[in-house]
Amino acid sequence: MLACAMPIMLAGAAHAQDAADERRCTGPARAAPEERIASCTALIASGKYQGANLAVLHQDRGLAQRAKGDLGAAADDFSEAIKLNPDYARALAERGSVRIAQHELDDAIADLNNAIKLDANDAKTFMTRGNAFDEKHDFEGAIADYNEAIRLSPNYAAAYFNRALAFRRKGDFERALTDYSQAIKLDPKNPSALNNRGIAWFENGDIDHAIADYNAAIRIDSNFAPAYNNRGDAWRAKGDSVRALADFDHAIQLSPQFALAFDNRGLVYYQKHDLDRAIADFDTAVRLDPSNAAAYSNRGNARDDKGDRDGAITDYNSAIRLDPQNARFYYDRGIAYRRAGDIERAVSDLSEAIRLDPRHAGAYNERGYAYYQKRDFDRAIADYDQAIKLNPKFAVAYNNRGNAYDDKGNTDRAIADYNEALRADANYAAALYNRGIAYRHKGDIDGAIADYDLAIKLNPTAAAYNNRGSAWLAKGENERASADFEQAIKLDPRSADAYINRGNAERDRLALGDAIADYTRAIDLSPSAALAFYNRAWARYLGGDNRLALADVDQAIKLNPGSASAFSTRGLIRERLSDSSGAIADFHKALAIDPSFQQPAEGLRRLQAGTSPTR
Repeated sequence: MLACAMPIMLAGAAHAQDAADERRCTGPARAAPEERIASCTALIASGKYQGANLAVLHQDRGLAQRAKGDLGAAADDFSEAIKLNPDYARALAERGSVRIAQHELDDAIADLNNAIKLDANDAKTFMTRGNAFDEKHDFEGAIADYNEAIRLSPNYAAAYFNRALAFRRKGDFERALTDYSQAIKLDPKNPSALNNRGIAWFENGDIDHAIADYNAAIRIDSNFAPAYNNRGDAWRAKGDSVRALADFDHAIQLSPQFALAFDNRGLVYYQKHDLDRAIADFDTAVRLDPSNAAAYSNRGNARDDKGDRDGAITDYNSAIRLDPQNARFYYDRGIAYRRAGDIERAVSDLSEAIRLDPRHAGAYNERGYAYYQKRDFDRAIADYDQAIKLNPKFAVAYNNRGNAYDDKGNTDRAIADYNEALRADANYAAALYNRGIAYRHKGDIDGAIADYDLAIKLNPTAAAYNNRGSAWLAKGENERASADFEQAIKLDPRSADAYINRGNAERDRLALGDAIADYTRAIDLSPSAALAFYNRAWARYLGGDNRLALADVDQAIKLNPGSASAFSTRGLIRERLSDSSGAIADFHKALAIDPSFQQPAEGLRRLQAGTSPTR
């Protein structure tokens, strides 16, 4: 609050009631806001006061209205005071303060400019205008005003506190820490200064110093909920979910309307994959503070992970509406669109995230993955390049770029990228798994198996067992292959690939009935799996069931008309069925797709020589 109001100069002796009302109205009586308002109103209505004295009454009633929380009435009283006394600097400053609270920042600054013109020696007015500039994110303007407030009042702890906040928002953590320390020196019993210095330590990556400051704030005031909330956030960053939850619980117990504590507790539950509890806390955070954009975005992430993509996107839309300049919200929505298969919208959102934050390595990585899903490998690689340039230890970006190079056929560069990913994170199972695939593509089956072994030790997924099984099968190790396929199916009973591969192992040992059963199960799980139809056609062909084999290969070609193997296999089946013209057409089609394919070339030679096998 600014300096006390000027005394009222009464024209004559006041009645006892007038004197009591004056004491309540002007503040010395320490009356409740409602009592102050009633006394000021009585004095104003008495008609005994004019001009500057009446302006003081409106000024004091405005202060009481603001203390009551009625900002509109407070602004009206300050305006009336200014109308009565246009040179009333304090009323201008107080109206400016109210307008800041009403988010009318330009009008607030105009009032404070006029107040400073009338009284350039009031440190609190500079302090208040600094707050307005800070709200407008004009941190330089804010700091200049805080500097002046400190020059006018060198022991002004609150000015150091607010200047520290402006420095922190600018990212100048060293100066922020210096100012918070000075504020603490001037007011060592102020838990807010310790709490905010803790935030500065936290944002600077020094979590232990942050916790020490939060502890000190709590020692001063054991009921200071923000310190518990912030300490909980620090414990969460250290991976200590037990202590984090305890602190968030305590903050909520102390302040049941503390939306940020619910939001932060929801983040802990989210990290623990307890999505229902996370969503319940985000629900409460949003209910308590509908303007909390981050809570909407966090709930969107939890809903997306639960598979509620529409609900997630609705939440991201709300977050963006509330804070359209926040890159993170576009980033999160872009990922949701990508997961939903809406690649164009994903690219649009991720591009907007990059525009808003050109140093967002994660956005480049995710946009690269969206391009990868479009099979636009060159654009994907360009984005991964940028992500790695921004974060040279970005293991996921190296891994993803490796996938793009591998799909382009450049296995050596792919393996080099997987190596870099593993250099950044030696326990990165996905990079080992993908490097194993690249080794398979190079024909290095032993290298592939070695990587799959390591990947399985770190993260025993169905896909890793399935691919290792495929590698064992390529080496002729049928029993080992079958064991891996069994494990893959155990881990993921809905893995069509694992059933296809187990079918291949069964087919190789001529257990054709078992093979056909596995291919059929794969088709049930994935009706568009051309390979399952193709392999079942081969098993039926080997078993002499040519008509069913022909139906299966027809479906395989329908699903994948670019498969030379499928056309060649259909040619073999038609040859066996004495459909020579159909067989010749299929062999030609296979050779058109792959001129180096020997099987259809041999089929044509047989048909031309008249040496086709009989049924």
